[in-house]
Amino acid sequence: MNEGLLQMTSHGKTEWADRLIPNLDQSATADLISRLCDFAFIISSDGEITQTVTSPFLAPKLDLTPWTGLQFKDTLTKESVPKFEARLAEFQKGQKEVRPVELNHRATDQQAELPVRYTYHSGAADGSTLLLGSDLRPVAEMQQQLVEAQIALENDYDARREHEIQLRVLMDSSDVATVFITLETGAIVSCNSAAEILLGRPRNELIDASFASEFEDEGLTSLIDRMVTAASDASMGAILAKSALGGRSYRIDPTLFRGATSQMLLCKIEPEEPAQEPVDQLATHLVSFFHKGVDPIVFINMSGQILSVNEAFVSLANVTHAQTLSGRSMSEFFSRGSVDLNVILESARRNGKMRLYSTKVLNEHGDERPVEISTTQIRTEREPICVLLLRNARRVEAISTPTSQMSEAEINSVVELIGSQSLKDIVARSTDVVEKMCIETAIGMTSNNRVAAAEMLGLSRQSLYVKLRKYDLV
Repeated sequence: MNEGLLQMTSHGKTEWADRLIPNLDQSATADLISRLCDFAFIISSDGEITQTVTSPFLAPKLDLTPWTGLQFKDTLTKESVPKFEARLAEFQKGQKEVRPVELNHRATDQQAELPVRYTYHSGAADGSTLLLGSDLRPVAEMQQQLVEAQIALENDYDARREHEIQLRVLMDSSDVATVFITLETGAIVSCNSAAEILLGRPRNELIDASFASEFEDEGLTSLIDRMVTAASDASMGAILAKSALGGRSYRIDPTLFRGATSQMLLCKIEPEEPAQEPVDQLATHLVSFFHKGVDPIVFINMSGQILSVNEAFVSLANVTHAQTLSGRSMSEFFSRGSVDLNVILESARRNGKMRLYSTKVLNEHGDERPVEISTTQIRTEREPICVLLLRNARRVEAISTPTSQMSEAEINSVVELIGSQSLKDIVARSTDVVEKMCIETAIGMTSNNRVAAAEMLGLSRQSLYVKLRKYDLV
């Protein structure tokens, strides 16, 4: 270390020697400052600009000499003035460490808005302040580019989501079973409703499943290889394959294309036998009715879990996608919860169907809507399931019907008490009539299932049996 630059103090420490920086004239000082920062301002104690210096390396170059004589705050934007004055007051009070501040100068005819980061330094004995600034325009431009890139990404996402919705609507509106297969793994990545019916499995089970496993193995050449060969050779046309479920023969028309990450196959599947056309036409009609029907339709298993729903129920439940409902309990959408579900499932187990059941359905936001539900139990190869057909009802017929079941004698017996007994006795007699009517209604709605009727009425089974004997309803 050059000993001429450092000297030892009495405390054993080293510090810079005197006259390290020689006395500089005004132009040399200005040149030094211009090379240390982008902008430099000397402002008087009352905030007037007395001198300006601009770096020669600044691009694009700016001439700030016309600002000399102006109040520094008058060159700033409205929101920057309070920040400048607050930081200047701190500095003039003698605070040792004043944090840098980012200020924006107003746009003029010659230049756009100018963002600068300033630090405060002592000037001369007259109380002037030296402001050294760093040009923030490159940072602002980068931030603007990031914002524009984010907006572009969001627009691309919206466009992609729009395309996905259009593709989903197009596929579900098609009567031809269609699946997308990734060539790398041979797995199904997407399919339409017609493919669910044809392959006999719900969509959530088909996704990521091997497409070749849905058909019988025929010969040494795999089904995927045969489809690739058929898709590459336009003269071959469709290939034939037998379903692993029932051995029925189908025509598969593959199309090979390159996706975003790998090659894929678009396969259209149709039955080979023309004799099955009426059955296929009925299945097509039923699928179309399921998806386009105005009444909500829900398939549930015997545990009450939702298997699939149509768009009408999606709208009724006020959810975004039908896939979000799969696996949820149907009791979540009943106003009486598990009570309604148990009544429906128990009736389906004993009778195989329920013609009419009135209740209220809750959507995702808790809004109620009265509905009438008819239930049918159907058998599948794996397990029995229930089909619920919901019909919107402005009034619940099952609740209004019991009024007509009250005999005229019961009504007259209450009316005749007026004038002969106190209001308290009349109300007690009326309560018995209404209580009997409610019990009869609950027993009828649950098909004489007294456990479910007790739950519906909020009574214990013992209390229900007591009231049944009281009103001679046993």
